[in-house]
Amino acid sequence: MEQTLLLDRAALAGLRAAYEAPASSRLLAERLMLAEQDMRVVLAEPLSIPGQGEAGGEEHARHKLNYQHVSLASQLWLVTHDERYLEFVRGLLLGYSQMYEALPAHVSKDSNPPGKLFHQCLNEGMWLLYAADAYGNIKSQLPENEREQIEQHLLRPMIDLLVVQNAHDFDVVHNHGIWSVAAAGIAGLVLEDEALVEQALLGNARDGVSGGFLAQLDQLFSPDGYYLEGPYYHRFALRPMVLFADALINSGVRPQIHDHRAQIIRKAILCLQQMAFPDGRFLALNDSSKTMGLVDEGAMLGAAFLLQQYRDTRLNPAVAGLIRAKVQRLPLCTGSLALAEFVEQASQSCEARESRFISDGSKGDAGGIAILRAPNSQGGESMLYMSFGQHGSDPTLHSALDHGHFDGLHFGYHNGQHEVLTDYGFSRWVNIEPKFGGRYTPENRSYAKQSVAHNTLVVDETSHHGLETARACQHHGTLVCFETSQPQVQYASARLDDYVPGVILQRSLMLVSLPELAEPLVIDLMHATSDTPHQYDYPLHYQGQLMVAEPALHQQASPTALGAVNGYQHLWQMNVGEEQPAGKAQAVTWLQDDHFVTAQMVCSAPATLVQGLIGANDPQSNLRNEPYLMLRSRGARHTVASVIETHGVFDEAREISRDARPQVTRCQLVHDSDEACVLELETRSGARHRLALALRPSEGHSPGEHVAEVAGETLKWQGWWAMES
Repeated sequence: MEQTLLLDRAALAGLRAAYEAPASSRLLAERLMLAEQDMRVVLAEPLSIPGQGEAGGEEHARHKLNYQHVSLASQLWLVTHDERYLEFVRGLLLGYSQMYEALPAHVSKDSNPPGKLFHQCLNEGMWLLYAADAYGNIKSQLPENEREQIEQHLLRPMIDLLVVQNAHDFDVVHNHGIWSVAAAGIAGLVLEDEALVEQALLGNARDGVSGGFLAQLDQLFSPDGYYLEGPYYHRFALRPMVLFADALINSGVRPQIHDHRAQIIRKAILCLQQMAFPDGRFLALNDSSKTMGLVDEGAMLGAAFLLQQYRDTRLNPAVAGLIRAKVQRLPLCTGSLALAEFVEQASQSCEARESRFISDGSKGDAGGIAILRAPNSQGGESMLYMSFGQHGSDPTLHSALDHGHFDGLHFGYHNGQHEVLTDYGFSRWVNIEPKFGGRYTPENRSYAKQSVAHNTLVVDETSHHGLETARACQHHGTLVCFETSQPQVQYASARLDDYVPGVILQRSLMLVSLPELAEPLVIDLMHATSDTPHQYDYPLHYQGQLMVAEPALHQQASPTALGAVNGYQHLWQMNVGEEQPAGKAQAVTWLQDDHFVTAQMVCSAPATLVQGLIGANDPQSNLRNEPYLMLRSRGARHTVASVIETHGVFDEAREISRDARPQVTRCQLVHDSDEACVLELETRSGARHRLALALRPSEGHSPGEHVAEVAGETLKWQGWWAMES
């Protein structure tokens, strides 16, 4: 039986068995049936090979569909031996070979070098990767003259565009670069061009450092598998990485590539699985879509590779359910059978994953992401995260590598049902031509990248690092503590130096499970230290309808912009409270679909609460009109303690509302210093809880011992936290 680059003998046998005897694998049989249904529509239409058009326009969409269809048709040919699929692939590749060389370069509308079919050479590399593999799948069926036509007038010119004309992009360590080297490498394997394969592996200098696939594996990912630019681009870079790795293994050229750098491919796949909410959507760190998740092709290919090459089943529990709901997302690859078997055998229940810290930076020394998890009342998973890694951009590598946001110590929360505290993600309407050509809108920089767009402390209405990428790339946060050994109280703390001149920022987060509460509590302690007074803004971005605020908020006669620059110009100020004295808690409850959320905030200085909507000074309506809360205060030292509680049930159709008020009735900051803070909580049951949190390693005491003065009492505890009930 033949073996191809992306389907080994076992995979082909499994697919053929499912096609001929569906009972052998119901899931694979259904996937093949859906693929054939899709291709029947395509085969019924004449071949369409357009010229050039607008970015994101009809021509762009058709070229993209063509490489997707030519890939799928070639795989169906291998499985079914239906001549119609062979003729489709043959006709499409020959058609492109007869027009490609005569096309001029596109007129690029951004800083990325253009291709001929697409406005970005990046897309040209994607087209080449799939078209080259499709050609390899049917190559043995074509006469010599047709092979020469396709190779010399389509594949070779595309390789020249990527490798020679855009040598810088080919060598750059970046998601564009990994697509270029994977495309050239797979084309080299199909063409049996050993020199080209070596060039793809080691780069133009053949050193494996300045460029090439091995440099991408060594430099793009932290030792824990975290990708420089964040989850949205992680899944995009993972796709060519896994496809090329499969091709190298199946061809026998590099059969041990999956062991490179202590199995960094495994770690990259597992990391992406960790960077998804319980519903399967990725954390929207840096430039990110709010809807992208584990059903993405790169993530699915990664899941299949993890199961096939590593026999590792540590997938996000959402994967099985997502594939059951969308069988067409099951990839056709070497690991198809392994992934199908995993989905068919996986339990319907969703067990909570472990909390973990994920390092950032190629050496693992550039901060990272702390993720805390706890079971909720529905048997699912509550997930709290804090991001304090490197900036996520490095324009010294590539002009397009500028996807980082300016939001150190950003945090978010998913309660197992919804994303409660949200990240805006990017300001972009992907492939919608009327919306700035589907590219990033101007508001991506004027709002989405700014610190105020995120759940972090904003100083003097500025953004961290002054929105200067070069400066931001020099810094990262520092992990102070990550303590999750006791499931009922999990603690993570990190700090920032030099993000704001003259101000040290530290955030400490706890995920606390109390016996009298149905859902875990989020406790957030945001601490700032400076020698001079500053204005401090503490924003929380949420989804839902405001129910009640205590003390009450007062509606403005007409909305006004909250500020003039740094993202503030895009925030409508709708409701404002009266200034409350230091230590006075302020609470806001909102309804999010079928449950309630309450945020209780107490500040070490007099503070004013503001509520409003995103969308001011946005004449093209490029921004989403989403709500926010902001606690505003002023001082040198500054602490905000927040308690965020999910509670109650609302069923409008049945006219049922239960537990619309929070169980936590009192929140008081009883000790606040640069060394430690102590927070007291009281619940409706009458229970009282005192949480003591250390902010730095102990000094002047026995190792691990911390001390705080509370109402004349000296409180001592060992470790980073203590709870008394």
